[in-house]
Amino acid sequence: MSKEVGHASYKAVENIYKTLLYILIIINLTCVLLFYFINANIAIFYAMSVIVFVLMRLNFNIKHSMLISVLFHANTIIGATLGSVVLGWASGMWIMLACTILVNYFLDFDSKRITYAIVIMELLILIALYFFTKDINIGLSKEILLITNTANIILIFYTRIKLSTYADIITAADYQRLKNETDELEKLSKRDFLTGLLNRRSIKNILRYELSALKENENPNSNLVVMLGDIDNFKTINDTFGHERGDAVLKDVADMLVSIFRKDDYICRWGGEEFLIILPNTKTDFLYKITARLTRSINSIKLPDKSAVSMTFGMVVCTNKTIITMDELIGKADALLYQGKRNGKNRIEWKFD
Repeated sequence: MSKEVGHASYKAVENIYKTLLYILIIINLTCVLLFYFINANIAIFYAMSVIVFVLMRLNFNIKHSMLISVLFHANTIIGATLGSVVLGWASGMWIMLACTILVNYFLDFDSKRITYAIVIMELLILIALYFFTKDINIGLSKEILLITNTANIILIFYTRIKLSTYADIITAADYQRLKNETDELEKLSKRDFLTGLLNRRSIKNILRYELSALKENENPNSNLVVMLGDIDNFKTINDTFGHERGDAVLKDVADMLVSIFRKDDYICRWGGEEFLIILPNTKTDFLYKITARLTRSINSIKLPDKSAVSMTFGMVVCTNKTIITMDELIGKADALLYQGKRNGKNRIEWKFD
């Protein structure tokens, strides 16, 4: 990222997608109740959708914002179409599709062209639904029609007001800047060419964000962990077996680290034979498990003479509410790393901060 984006903007973006998931849960749960007595198969579809969206909310990850956007569009298109075809235009089920059209501004797509194309497509679907379903009448009472229309109108106003609140936090310019910087991070030097891991530039921005989030972390069992590791005797490996073998060791170590740590952890080639690892939202018991197998797993990588590759790590555990700068944190991890080197290598030196 070219500039550091405020933590409030990140939280607002996260809240937008959390709100979308809540809206999807409410829509599908309402449709389950509505279609239970009308069409059991449709009710089952909505029930399965509720389960999916509840699981996504419980395991929320901002990395899945694009998936949430796609599901929001797909689910509301299907819901509006099924509702209008089965219940008729007078039921007001088409209103949820109008709601989706109005919130396109907030959703995560790669370009304005894609957003405009989706809006046009949904408008065409809405127009088609009117002509194909305006004469459908299954005999719903005026009371039921009033309830379905009122519920959909409330939904559209709630969604618009709620998302606009977050937009006020971000502002249009800030949101666009956030998107541009995120795209830049993806395209510009995000990965190390040799290992495929994150590089130094990209992980610094991630660490800044995690340190900012740590200040507001209320969970006493959730820690931010930073590890700095160095391959032991790497110069000797290069001198003895050649630089190609040295590169192979770097790639093997990178692959091993990826296999050991969680999918939401961040692993970076920090430079040369050094690797930086960030573990957000980490419980203490997990640390004991990971440290017990980390050195053993690295030792399973063998050199041509059958000797084991080893690494030394410095690990700093930051508890919630910790206030520390990125440079201070990395400096502490580096000091622990070299303490491990002095204490015999092939080990992990760690401390709570």
